[in-house]
Amino acid sequence: MKERCLAMHARALPVSLHTLDRKRAALLVVGVLLLHLWLLAGMPLWLSPDSGKPLRTQAMITRQIEVTAPRAPQLPKPVQAQPTRPAPAPTVDIPAQAKESAKPFNFDEFGQDLAAPVTLPARSATGVDLPPYKRAGSEGLTDVATFKAPDAAFLKYQVQGQAKGFNYWASAELNWQQDGKTYDARLEVSAFLLGSRVQTSKGALGAEGLMPSRFGDKTRSELAAHFQRDKGIISFSANSPDAPLLNGAQDRLSVVLQLGSLLAADPTRFPSGTMLSFQTVSQREAEVWQFLVEKEEMLQLPFGDISAIKLNRKPRREFDQHIELWFAPTLGYLPVRLRITNANGDFVDQLLSKVEKPSP
Repeated sequence: MKERCLAMHARALPVSLHTLDRKRAALLVVGVLLLHLWLLAGMPLWLSPDSGKPLRTQAMITRQIEVTAPRAPQLPKPVQAQPTRPAPAPTVDIPAQAKESAKPFNFDEFGQDLAAPVTLPARSATGVDLPPYKRAGSEGLTDVATFKAPDAAFLKYQVQGQAKGFNYWASAELNWQQDGKTYDARLEVSAFLLGSRVQTSKGALGAEGLMPSRFGDKTRSELAAHFQRDKGIISFSANSPDAPLLNGAQDRLSVVLQLGSLLAADPTRFPSGTMLSFQTVSQREAEVWQFLVEKEEMLQLPFGDISAIKLNRKPRREFDQHIELWFAPTLGYLPVRLRITNANGDFVDQLLSKVEKPSP
């Protein structure tokens, strides 16, 4: 009888091990999917307006239980003689500088006082004041005297970045179409198991360069901004308040191509140190962005080595994104690299890998 039971258990053992392996594999797949979804929540993409904001945390409450040991019987304390108190030391006046140096070191005071108020540039176009830079325009906005829109092109990029301490890789495609009167731009950034994000911009080519009529931003659902030039306002599908439409207004996709169009028309007008300013519209709000023109530099890209002019948008207030753009003169000043860095250190770096003529 004992031998028969052992034989039955031996035949059932491989089945149990096989079932256990399948369960472990299923748990592993679920774990990988949850990890990717977590990364997507913090992944900064092309000109993302909400990236870099602080995460909301909940306070953790702990309770401490003290166990009181049984008290030992108290014995009467022996009487001790009172020690003779020493004479007080003579008073010495310490200089204020010495008192200040004797304070414990505070990391918040290293280099700057983080508690001091910080004066930030105004968000309106008329209040922008950046005296160290040369201006190209009046009232803080860049005047469009001449522009040359890039020829229609289809660009592919390799994307690498970091979100919440994890590295990731993705791909991007920019489809730029224009016929001399109107334009249509579409940018899609996608990653395996993370989904995609699509930004679109449509409008006319006119006296102000690129003149958007609609900007869309879509992940799961699309939100849009509408440029109502007959009314002089910008309206939002997200139910945000209307914004006044300023001269030369751009959206977060068209502004990149507008910068390249101005450089292509007359590069000598915008030497290193020039500040270019445009009202820039997202799917929820409108504000003025300033881009500082820097020197031309050589880039090593998947596309190959290429010389490009760098434009830099530095953060102006807390949680702003740092945006760096590179435009290649030999490619009609198309954007060949874009790097966005959030305040928390997360970043995305978009590098040109291929340029094609769009199919008719």
